[in-house]
Amino acid sequence: MVIPSTKKTTKMKNKLLLTLIALFILTVSSCKKDLTGNTITIEANTNDTVTNFRIYKSCEPGPNFLPQGSFNNLNYLGNGNYNYEIEKGYEETCFTITGTIPENNDSTGKTTVNIDVFYTEEGNVVGFQDIELKRPHDEQYIRYEFRPDTYIE
Repeated sequence: MVIPSTKKTTKMKNKLLLTLIALFILTVSSCKKDLTGNTITIEANTNDTVTNFRIYKSCEPGPNFLPQGSFNNLNYLGNGNYNYEIEKGYEETCFTITGTIPENNDSTGKTTVNIDVFYTEEGNVVGFQDIELKRPHDEQYIRYEFRPDTYIE
């Protein structure tokens, strides 16, 4: 009868334990938190005006190149700053931000519009759109779509 040594058994148990811990850590770290449905903040700023700056709860095309469904205006905060908050619990899978940058006949400078979309509490970026137009420029239409299930960590 052969009795296994205690050292060998202890080594094997330690290896097994370390392997299980490593697998557990890999499993936990590879799981992504599903943020869909959490509050989303939209912040936009411009050095010019944007008319009809709106958000639609759809990306489906509708009449006049606008998305289907109803819309809400982005809140104008003054000094070219806008914001909007999509409340927690939404079920929509796609949103569209639209607006119009009016014609600008100035001979120098640029017109800029920056849109940032992120999860309010977590800070994860859902999307962004940076527009820069050299002046003079014609009227420009903004149509920016984003999906809350796509974000940058």
